[in-house]
Amino acid sequence: MAPKRRSPAIADIDARPSRAPDHARENQALLALVTAQLDSREVLLQRIADFAMRLCCAQSAGISLLEREGEERYFRWHSVAGKFANLCGSRIHWSDCPCAAVLEAGKPLLFTALSDDFPILAPACADVQEALILPIVSKGRQLGAIWVASLEERSRFSREDQRVLGEFAAVAGSALDLVEARDHSRMQTQRYSEVIAVLAHEFRNPLAPLENAFQALQMICKDRAPQREYFAVAQRQIAQLKRLMDELQDASRLDHDKLNVDPTDASLNEILSDALASIRERVQARRHTLSVRPLAGDLRLFADPTRLTQVIVNLLSNAVRYTPDGGEITLVVEQKSTGGARCVEISIRDNGIGIDPAVLSRIFEPFAQFAGKSARLEGGLGIGLPIAQRLAQLHGGEILVTSEGIGRGTLARLSIPVRTGSAEAVKPLPAVLVGNGPARVLIVDDNADACFALGALLELEGHEVRTAGDGASALTMLRQWKPHLALVDIGMPGMNGYKLAERMRAMPDHANVMLVALSGHVSDSDRAAALAAGFHAHLAKPADIGRLRTMLQMCAQDGWRMTG
Repeated sequence: MAPKRRSPAIADIDARPSRAPDHARENQALLALVTAQLDSREVLLQRIADFAMRLCCAQSAGISLLEREGEERYFRWHSVAGKFANLCGSRIHWSDCPCAAVLEAGKPLLFTALSDDFPILAPACADVQEALILPIVSKGRQLGAIWVASLEERSRFSREDQRVLGEFAAVAGSALDLVEARDHSRMQTQRYSEVIAVLAHEFRNPLAPLENAFQALQMICKDRAPQREYFAVAQRQIAQLKRLMDELQDASRLDHDKLNVDPTDASLNEILSDALASIRERVQARRHTLSVRPLAGDLRLFADPTRLTQVIVNLLSNAVRYTPDGGEITLVVEQKSTGGARCVEISIRDNGIGIDPAVLSRIFEPFAQFAGKSARLEGGLGIGLPIAQRLAQLHGGEILVTSEGIGRGTLARLSIPVRTGSAEAVKPLPAVLVGNGPARVLIVDDNADACFALGALLELEGHEVRTAGDGASALTMLRQWKPHLALVDIGMPGMNGYKLAERMRAMPDHANVMLVALSGHVSDSDRAAALAAGFHAHLAKPADIGRLRTMLQMCAQDGWRMTG
C-alpha cells in the first residue's frame, strides 16, 4: 500500500489576470487536428501536445494516459512536446503522479511546487516553475490528463491558458474514443476477412470432389436423359456456390483495397466468348433473347482476361437476373475515340425491371440491393457490381449504369482503354510436353475423396491417372513412373505442395513435368507464390475442368509431350 500523498501546493488561477485570447491561432490548431484524426492515435496525440505547448506559451506539454495492471493504476507519458520529450513512454504510478490529484479532484489544477510535492519527479522536473494539468474525460470515463509546464520565471499560466487547454482536452477525449472505435472496426474487419478466407477454403475442399463426382456420373449416364437432368441441376447449384464464395473473397479484398489485376496480351473476342458461355444456361432457362453485336474483327487488349471476363459476366448476370422470363438482352461492342485515346465500350441493355433514378447514385455501394423483393429472390449478395467497378477502374476504365425508371430496363456500359502490351506481357504455359495420346496424370492431395473423384473423371476422359495422399508417397511413386502433368494440393500436412514442387524440380527425370497447383486459397498472393515456387499454373478448388482439359489437350498435341 503506497503512503498517503500530502496535499500539493496549488495556486488559484482565477485570481490571476488573464491574457487576451488568440482565437485565430486556436481555430487554426483545431482545424489541423480535425485532419489529424485520419492519422494514427500516436500522431494525433502528439499534434495535440505540440499545439498545447505553442498556444499556452509553455516550454513543455504532454498527454498522460491512464493504464491499469491488475489492481494497480499508472500514467503513461504518451505524447510529450518540448523540454521533456525524452520522457515520452515513461510510466509513473498513480500515487506518485500529479495527474492522479487532478482526476480525483475532477477539475483543472495549477501546481506550483511539483518537484517538492512529487519527489519521484524531482530529478527530471527540478526546473519546473508551475504545471497546469486538466483531466481528459469522455463519456464519463477518465482517460488521462493533458498538461503544460513552465520552466521560466516570467512564464505564468492564466485562465485563458486553462480555457485553451480545456479545448484540447475535449478534442483529445473525443479523438481517443474515435480512434479506439476505428481500431476496433479495423480489427473486426480483419477478423471478418480471416473468417471469410478460412470458410472459403474449407468450403472449396468438399466442393471439389463433389463437383468432379457429379461430372463423372454425368459422363457415365450420358445416354440416360432423366439422370443427366438431375446432375445438371446439382452442377448449376455448385457453380452458384463457387460464385458466391468468389464474391465474398473479392468483397474482403475490396474492403482492404487489395483487388488487383494481372494484365497481359488478351483477345477481346475470347473474353466475350468466355463471358457468354458462363451465362448461356441461365439465359436459356429464363427464355431470354440475347443479341450480340461484336466488332467486325478481333481486338487485342492489354488486360487481365480473367478479371475482365468477371466484369462482363457480372453485368450480363445482372441483366439476366433482373429481366423477367422471355425478356430481351442486347450486348453491343463499339470502338470509340476521346481526345485521341481509343477505348472499347461494351453496352449491355435489357428490358427488365429497371432502377429508380433516385438510387442510381448509390448503385456501386457494397451490399446494396435496389431491385425490389422479387429480384432479391434471384439471389446475389449485392457486392458484384462494386467489385466489377473496381476491376474496371484497375484497367483504367469505368462502368456507368443508367435507367429511365422502374419497369423501363437498364443500360450498363463498360469502357476500357485500348492498350497493347509488349511480347513479354504474354504468359503462355511453357511447352514442356512432347508426343501423342492420353496424358499421364499424377494427383497429390491429402483429401482422399478429392483424389478419387478427380482421378475418376480424368480416367473417364481417357487419361492414365495415379494418386498419392502426401508428398512422400508421391516421391516414391515418381521413382518408377513419369507423369506428364502433376496436380498438387498446396495445403498438405508435412511436405506441402511448394516443397514437393521443389523436390520434383530437382529430379532430372521430372524437371519438365507440367506442375499445376491446387488450392482453396485463391488470392493473388497465393497465385504469385505458386508461380514463384515453380508451378506453371494455379487452379482454385474446385478446379475449373475447362482449364484443366485445355492443359490436358496440350499434352495430347505434337511437340508438347516428354519422351519416355
